[in-house]
Amino acid sequence: MFDVPVHKKRIVSLTPLIDVVFLLLIFFMLATSFIQTQALAVLTPAPSPEEVETDRHVVEVWVLSDGTHRLDGEVITLETLSDGIRRNLGGDPEAVVSILVEKGAAVQPLIGAIEAARNGGAQSIGTSRVEKIR
Repeated sequence: MFDVPVHKKRIVSLTPLIDVVFLLLIFFMLATSFIQTQALAVLTPAPSPEEVETDRHVVEVWVLSDGTHRLDGEVITLETLSDGIRRNLGGDPEAVVSILVEKGAAVQPLIGAIEAARNGGAQSIGTSRVEKIR
């Protein structure tokens, strides 16, 4: 009369769970951007004045706030900057190219100056920001 109810054991299907996991995997694969980043090597100042080398040949490239470039004080176009740097370096492997960027200058002229210095054969490039270039 009082029979114990029979409970059927339910089998949980994993197929919908696997489908959802694959859809999420595809979504995140498509939503993620894979970008290769490039890094610039930055040399920090020496900790003491005794460690600073002073006998190196320095070529100065100025990037003004209006986007123009100067090579050792003379106005030069970006197209001829690498040739001018190559001439001023004179094949000296110890020479340093110092890029001085005026406050308020855009980033693109700075990147153009760095590329021109690399194309001109510079092995050592330093950058710094200055308030105003005379």
